[in-house]
Amino acid sequence: MSISFLMIGSCTHTPNVIENIAGKNYITYTSRCASCPSDPICAIVDDIVVTAGTTFSVCSVILAGEGTIQINSSNCLIWTSNSNHTDIIKTCIIACTNGVCDTTEVSILPPVPGDSTGGFNSCSPDSVYFERDILEVITSSCAYTGCHNSASAAEGIRLDNYANIIKYGKIKAGKPADSDLYKVVTTTSSKSVMPPPPAARLSSTQISNIEKWITQGAKNNNCINSVSDCNSKDISFNSFVKPALASCVSCHRTGNTGGGINLDSYQGIKSAAQSGSILGSISWLPGFIQMPQGGSKLSDCTIQKVKTWIESGSPNN
Repeated sequence: MSISFLMIGSCTHTPNVIENIAGKNYITYTSRCASCPSDPICAIVDDIVVTAGTTFSVCSVILAGEGTIQINSSNCLIWTSNSNHTDIIKTCIIACTNGVCDTTEVSILPPVPGDSTGGFNSCSPDSVYFERDILEVITSSCAYTGCHNSASAAEGIRLDNYANIIKYGKIKAGKPADSDLYKVVTTTSSKSVMPPPPAARLSSTQISNIEKWITQGAKNNNCINSVSDCNSKDISFNSFVKPALASCVSCHRTGNTGGGINLDSYQGIKSAAQSGSILGSISWLPGFIQMPQGGSKLSDCTIQKVKTWIESGSPNN
């Protein structure tokens, strides 16, 4: 498909000469979980001049059955994984001005498998987490019978889960003052405030958390208090370790063994595990190349579980 829209690139320079070759940029994104929409994945347009006549097209998605891809209101791609997402998804965004094109190749990595604790990152004192700090406040104050739960849906509004809170709360990530949910919990008008009287207003701490959560991107996130909360018993190679390292296979596979490491087979992963390369790289230790390159660091719990699997002899289980 071909659509026209103005996109914001990562660079702001304007080239003096437009060459008749296609420029290329690369983006790697790791999915958070099945059914979680991604953050906007935007084209990097720095080799051509973007004008009103610039056209943007999206490449056919390789392995499209593992999720859906669309263009959101800010004209960037949004990827939503499904339960089949176990491989690296490939697509691209092509920007063309007067027949000269700039391509952004996009690699979307599968979600890292979780465990009974969710496999989330350790809690940061500077961060607000949706599952821990926001969801219960909204559901207990707004999504009850007669108000905005799934059954009552007063005024057609449902605030019972992340997707609905974002949609019906008209959350503008990074902009609490422009988000309807924040407006109604902070207004001084008794006619507009939520929850409505005679219910008590949200506390200053709860309001502050909502403001900070939106400011930090309104992410569907969670955390664990420490690695000690992580269930790292009986770690399976096939159901956990192999999927957890899937984001590294594109650079370390048969025919493209970056650093001489091959991670597309059990034997290759075991060899790299026993040499210390895997743990050093995913832990981002000094002297090791950080893996996955260009992606986010694996969660503390995931690293702990891979470490436990290695220490147990790296079994093919």
